[in-house]
Amino acid sequence: MRTQRSRTQQTVLVIEDYADSREMLRLLLESLDYRVITAKDGNEALAVASDEHIDLVLTDLGLPDMSGVTVVRLLRKLNDHLRRVPIIMLTAFDGNEYYRSAVQAGCTAFLKKPPDFDKLQDMIERLLRQPLNEHSRFSRNSPILTVVR
Repeated sequence: MRTQRSRTQQTVLVIEDYADSREMLRLLLESLDYRVITAKDGNEALAVASDEHIDLVLTDLGLPDMSGVTVVRLLRKLNDHLRRVPIIMLTAFDGNEYYRSAVQAGCTAFLKKPPDFDKLQDMIERLLRQPLNEHSRFSRNSPILTVVR
């Protein structure tokens, strides 16, 4: 893992139902100097996102209370800011139907589990450097879909 240069701390919301995976992602992101907020399911994520300023979302596809696709759709509708933040879908599922549903919901990127941490770091840094309106499926620009298997 490369060391991260100092930056203004940005907030990442991690939505993952498995405690070990959630903790691993939290530790990784905190080591890169991100502020990390975690949620174990979609309802908790929606509650957190309505109260916090989020710069990027990492969500699992398979959550216990609703699918990650549903969470993405609801996050995108929650407020104007969340319509534009990058959202990365993490999943162990494979298949084009998952990619299509993620894009239609408003995902910016799709990453296969278990994630390669260097690729995840590169993806997060690249997405956070782009202007917010480039992530919005509601803008003139289509979502920037990056699929990493």
